[in-house]
Order: sequence, then structure tokens, then C-alpha cells
Amino acid sequence: MTNIGSRPTINTRRIPPGGRGHRRKVRRSGTRSRFFDTALRSLVWFEEQKTSMVILLIGGAVLLVLFLGFFPFLLAADASAFGRFPEGASICGVEVGNLTKEEARAKCERGLSEVASRPLELKVDGEVWAITPAEIGLNIDYAKMVDEAYARAWNVNILERMVRRFFEKPRSMDFPPVVTYNNQQVQAFVERSMSSINCSPRNAYMDVSTGNALIVPARDGRKADYKQVLSATEKVLANGERAVDIPLTKRTPPKIKDVTIGKFILVNQGAHTLSLYDRDNLLAQYPVCVGSPQYPTVIGEWAVVKTEKNPTWYNRGSTWMENMPDSIPPGPGNPLGTRAITLNGGGVLIHGTRDTWSIGRSVSHGCIRMYIGNVEQLFEHVYIGMPVYIIKASGNPGFDCSKPPFWK
Repeated sequence: MTNIGSRPTINTRRIPPGGRGHRRKVRRSGTRSRFFDTALRSLVWFEEQKTSMVILLIGGAVLLVLFLGFFPFLLAADASAFGRFPEGASICGVEVGNLTKEEARAKCERGLSEVASRPLELKVDGEVWAITPAEIGLNIDYAKMVDEAYARAWNVNILERMVRRFFEKPRSMDFPPVVTYNNQQVQAFVERSMSSINCSPRNAYMDVSTGNALIVPARDGRKADYKQVLSATEKVLANGERAVDIPLTKRTPPKIKDVTIGKFILVNQGAHTLSLYDRDNLLAQYPVCVGSPQYPTVIGEWAVVKTEKNPTWYNRGSTWMENMPDSIPPGPGNPLGTRAITLNGGGVLIHGTRDTWSIGRSVSHGCIRMYIGNVEQLFEHVYIGMPVYIIKASGNPGFDCSKPPFWK
């Protein structure tokens, strides 16, 4: 029923031409366009892949032809090379290319002769204990070494062998010489050496035992284990080497690491000489007279305690002084000459003398006599506390130079 007086409602929303059916047609058209684009790109990609495949096939065919062409040549070369080492091969630095095993062995024996003659050495702190190869039955097993090298050279597949030969790149055969030795003799050598390897610390000292001055350097105390040293020795031999760096388990440093002596005097009774040194450098040497067998000059390490110019001689009551005055003043009749150097050992003096006939002999009453001119030259270098070593003879000093004197 319609109310009288009211207006009908009118929908004013505009409907685009075509309506909903038109929008569905547009969407279907866009989908078909994207489909055709994708199909076109796929076709282009497929054509590119076909081109790549053709190129690969052509390249493979060319390589196959080349391989088939070279293969008979490489195969023939490989077959003809059996029984000989490859070109460029070497054993322990010895070139053996194109040689038979017998030829290679002979060449290795010549080339490694110097290596075979090297002694086995144990080394530590600059000290060396050595033994000859013959003493321990140490030999290079040339036959085994060549056999192993030959097997390594040819123990590869045929393709690798042919390629290596074509490019002249032989397989590396670097390995140490194969050696044999007597285990018991090596063990005995190491065991003998242990008594010297293991040692107490040694202080630095001045060695005058030979009649010349030599500074002996300090040395650490060392401790090594026999089994470790033997193991290191066996490892070195297995590597074809001959020098063993001894492994230590303990070190003990010395108390005196250097000799602090500057200038000092060395008297050699056997040679009748007095030498002036600055450390181990000889500055001057003079002939002297030393004590007689009845009145020997005391040996050992001493020190200067007094120096006198134009000294007075004093009678100390010895038996040979019984008929002499209590003292003799400086002058021509003084037994000490013009210079006297007193030591702290047994009343010994180094002094001049006018009894020149006694120089070079052992006829004094214990003192060390010098020509007047010589003692005056020496006197200019002497100082209080200066060390004075007096030895019996070269090689027989009469005391242990490595130990400090009792009075220090």
C-alpha cells in the first residue's frame, strides 16, 4: 500500500557502462597476456640452453678426438718407460730420471757417499759426542731405498702416469735415506755419553794448566733421561739424519757466569817464565829464576799484597839467613834489587836481582827473581789484589785451577 502524499524513493548511484560483466572481461584479458609473456620467455631460455648444449657437445667431441689421437702415443710411451724411473725423478737429491733400478742404485751410492760417512752426533750446549758409522753398523740400504722410490713412482693409475709424463711433472719422491744400524751398539753409545751429558754446574774460571791463559766459560748443570735421548737418536736415524739435539729434563745455572779478572801474572816454574796477561791476552813474558828443590816456590793461586820501590831487605830468620844482617837498605848490595812485589803465599816475593846468572834456573830460596829492567817494567802494571798463578809446569799445574784458593 502506498501512502497518499509521499514521494517514491529513487536510487541515484550510477552504474558504469558494462557493469560487473565488463570487469570480468578485463581480468580475463590480463591473465592471458601474462601467460603469453611467460611462455615467450620460456621459449627463449630453452633456445639458449639448446645453444649451450650444442657448444658443450662440440667441445666434448673435440676433446675426445684429441684424446683418442694422443692416447696411443701416451700409451706406447707409458709401456716403453716401465723398468726405468720417470723423467725428472730424484732420490734424496740424486737425479735418477730414465735410469734403471740398478743404475739408480749405483748413482745413489756415489751421490750419497758423503752422507753415509757422517758420524752420529749427540749435541747440547756446544758439546758434541760422536761415533763413526762403522762403530754402530750404520749403513744406507740403497737397494731398499731404490725399490721404494721405484714403487712410489709407478704406483699410480695409468691416466695419471701418462699425464705426468706428458707435462714432465714426475711424482714427488722426497724421503730420507733408508738406513740400518746395530741397535745394541747405538744403545751402548748413548749410555756411555750420558755420564758426560749429565753434569753439575760449572763456574767460569781462568785455566792456566797448559801454561797459557784460557777463560773457561760457565756451564749449566744438566740432567737428561736415557730413554728420551735414545728415542730422539732413533728418530733422527729414521729420518736419515745424523745430528741429535739432546732433550734435557733439568738445567741448573752456575753461580759465577764470567771471569772478572783483568791483568794478572802467570809464573811457569818448569819453563822459568813470568807472563803478564790482561784476561786471556798475553801482554809480556820474561825469564825468571824460581825456587830450588830445597826451597821450592809455592804453587797455587795467590794475590799481590804489597809493592815497594827501592825496598829494604829484612832477615826473617830462615836457616840460609843465619850469617846475614838484620836488614839491608836500598842500594847495590840489596838482594831485592829496585822493586819488590809481595804475595800472600809463603812470603814469596817477585823482585829484581843482580845475580843475573841465576835467571832461567831453579836456584832461589823460594822467591821469583827477575832482571832489574824487567821487574821495573812489570811493576808499572801491578796493583794490590792482582792475581798471581804459580804452576809447576805446562800440563801439570800442581793444583785445580777451576776451584777457588783456600784463602778466598
